[in-house]
Amino acid sequence: MAAETNIGTQKFGIACSWIFSVLTAVGWLGIAHFYQPPPADLVLAETHRWFTETYAQRVIVGCTIFYIACGFLVPASIQFGIMLAKIEGKWPLLSITAAVSGIFISLIIFLNACAWIVAAYRPESGPDVVQAWYDWAWMSFLLGWIYLAVEMLATAIVELRDTSDHPMVPHWFAWLTIASVMGVITAAGPAFFKSGVFAYHGRLGFYLPMAVWGVYLNGTAWFMWRHLNKADA
Repeated sequence: MAAETNIGTQKFGIACSWIFSVLTAVGWLGIAHFYQPPPADLVLAETHRWFTETYAQRVIVGCTIFYIACGFLVPASIQFGIMLAKIEGKWPLLSITAAVSGIFISLIIFLNACAWIVAAYRPESGPDVVQAWYDWAWMSFLLGWIYLAVEMLATAIVELRDTSDHPMVPHWFAWLTIASVMGVITAAGPAFFKSGVFAYHGRLGFYLPMAVWGVYLNGTAWFMWRHLNKADA
């Protein structure tokens, strides 16, 4: 009974990654309209209007859902670490690194969601105040790529060490994870560009890293879920 309960708890940990993804898509990208955020080079008055008039309530509601989603990313990250530790064995440095990096990402996102809510909270705030909070949230969100890159590399290295006949995560996906880190590094671009593909509203500054993260997170979760199903059979 204890073993069955343990497998069920581990499955919940993995499922939390999907819950996080769904809440992020619905709340942040959808309701808060961040699938098409205000451009970094938009004039201050227009950014102020976007947050305090056009999408004010949607930002507050959507980002509320977004920060709630962060709570689910914590057990998901810990479960990733537990699954990897089964491969790595004693003194699982890389497994712990992957888990802690995921928790750091959860905390960063929580603070970002709060900052976007602050930007929409007081319509009487000046455009420069709204812009400052908006910029800060994007910078901390996207420049946190380093934690995602570390998590992805640590995860993939452990997965490649799985020499069993039926690896928990296929080696081709582990290699894809390593290669995809290059798509995450482009999130460093917003610190240097206010317009173009590397800005925080650009294809390489925002959309590509988000797509890479989504594929890594949900793909890895799927393979780990499948491995638990086999263990539970």
